[in-house]
Amino acid sequence: MTDTMGFSDILQRRVRLGSWQDQKVATYDLILDALATEEWSNAAELASYFVDEAAVCWQLYRQWLADLEGFLRDEGTSAEDLERIRQTLIDLTPLPDGSQFNTFAMWEKFKDLIASVVAAAEAHDAPRASELMAEAKEIWRQTHDRDVDKTYFYMSETARRYGDDAIPRMYERVLVPLFAWRYEKFDIDKHPWDEGLETLMYVSCEAMRGHLSGPERNGNFELEELADRFILRFDACGSGGRTLRGDWIEGTPARMEAPYNFRVSEEERDWNHYQKGVCLYCAHCVILMEHMPMDRFGYPVRVVDPPIYPDTNKDPAARQKCQWTMFKDPTTVPEEMYTRSGRTKPTEFGSRAHNVVDLPDPTVFGMPGSG
Repeated sequence: MTDTMGFSDILQRRVRLGSWQDQKVATYDLILDALATEEWSNAAELASYFVDEAAVCWQLYRQWLADLEGFLRDEGTSAEDLERIRQTLIDLTPLPDGSQFNTFAMWEKFKDLIASVVAAAEAHDAPRASELMAEAKEIWRQTHDRDVDKTYFYMSETARRYGDDAIPRMYERVLVPLFAWRYEKFDIDKHPWDEGLETLMYVSCEAMRGHLSGPERNGNFELEELADRFILRFDACGSGGRTLRGDWIEGTPARMEAPYNFRVSEEERDWNHYQKGVCLYCAHCVILMEHMPMDRFGYPVRVVDPPIYPDTNKDPAARQKCQWTMFKDPTTVPEEMYTRSGRTKPTEFGSRAHNVVDLPDPTVFGMPGSG
């Protein structure tokens, strides 16, 4: 390991070193800085780790896309309609040069470019490594954003065909196996919260860097620490936030507008905090990070404040930002944050108090990505 990377005993894998404030800085920016200052080993290892951050997102979309189509099929969508959906997605997601998007080919191209960045850094060729890194980041952005568009289209089709009340059922299919596999570590009956919070902060920062959050799409975000909580803000989140604002790099509109016409929440429900205009993709944060842990542990692991469509404020300084709040003691989350999620704050916390000694068996819902 270099002085920028280390091993986390809690996560049992490599992570970036530094304070939480250091974690809000894009890995992409750190790579370019290391190349500029001739810190060759740091640049090479950070470039390799950039793939780790991207892989979290890319692999997730492989599961989601399969399971979202499976949900539509099980709800009664015909094979002919599913084929039309796939063709529509091809039409809506061309690459900037007009060629057809293939996520697997793009992912391999991205990894090959990163390997070339590492080689150039090890050869002490900063100009070449920087040029290749910019190209790799752009290939990842194009790949990521089209996978998000495809994911959102399936969600939009679910609401269009089966109504807003199908959204929680859809997310149960997509998210419960993920929750069962990954969220057990946030149960205070099984793990101390200081470990859970550290895990939560690491994976939150990694994910939002991987989604290439921020106006430059480099992976930067805001992080504020208060006495009782951490607050992360995204301007915008590279996934749901981009769908609401549109793609300012490629010059395409918000995905709620033509030619996409993706739906937002049209009914006031607990999963949208009783608000119309919540991106259906963004709703997964509320369901996964608030509802599922509230119902199983008695507290949210993150409190989510999503942006609302349309954002009519054209002043960049006043644009809506998505916000995640993580409490240092999850039992101190205010009552109003339960109320807006249609819940009541309990007096006891942990899975045993909520009769969830074991999380749901993923095989009951199907393995993630099984369709």
